[in-house]
Amino acid sequence: MLDNSFRYVQGRSSRLRDLAGFGFFLFAALISAMSAWQHPSILTWLYAIHNGLLAFFYTRRAPAKQYDRTGLWLGMIAAFLPTFTTNTSHTAWYFLFPALAGYILIMWSLITLGPRFGVAPADRGLTSRGPYRLLRHPMYLGELVFRVAMIFSSPQLFTAIILSLVLVFIQCWRILREEKMIEGYTCYMRIVPWRLIPGLW
Repeated sequence: MLDNSFRYVQGRSSRLRDLAGFGFFLFAALISAMSAWQHPSILTWLYAIHNGLLAFFYTRRAPAKQYDRTGLWLGMIAAFLPTFTTNTSHTAWYFLFPALAGYILIMWSLITLGPRFGVAPADRGLTSRGPYRLLRHPMYLGELVFRVAMIFSSPQLFTAIILSLVLVFIQCWRILREEKMIEGYTCYMRIVPWRLIPGLW
C-alpha cells in the first residue's frame, strides 16, 4: 500500500517537473523567436527552434530513476545565457560554421536519446548508439559549441567571454554529476573513454 502510494507521488512529481520544463522551454522559445524576429539571422532562428525542440522533447521523456534538481536549474540557465548578449542580423562565417556543426551534433544526439533526453543530470538509462559510440557527452558538446558561437557573434566581447566561461563551468558540472548517477556508467567509460574532446577530456 505504502509502496504504491510512494510510486504514485513519485510519478506525479515527475509529471509536474516535465510540465514545468515544457513551460520553461516554450517560454524560452517565444522569447528567442521575438528576438530572432527583431534581429533575423540563421543563428537567432536556430536558437529559437532549438528551444522549441527542447519543449517538445520534454513531453516525450521517460521517468528518471534518479534526478538532480541543481542540474535542472543550471541547464535552464545555460539555455537562457545567449539572450544576455546583443543579437545582430549579420553572422560572420567563422561563427556560423561552428554553430551549425554544434547544432547538427545536438540534433543527432536528441534523436538518438529519444525519451532518455533530459536537461538535469538524471538516470533514464544508458545510451551507447549514434554519437554516444564516439563521445560520452556529445549533446553537451554540441550545446557548448552552438551557444558559445552564438554568444561570440555578438559585438560585446567582454560579455561573451564571461558568459562562455559560465557555460563551460555549467556543462562540466552537469557531466561530472551525471556520470555519478547513471547505472552501468563505469562499464560504458571503459568502452568510450572520452567525455567531450578525444585525446584531451
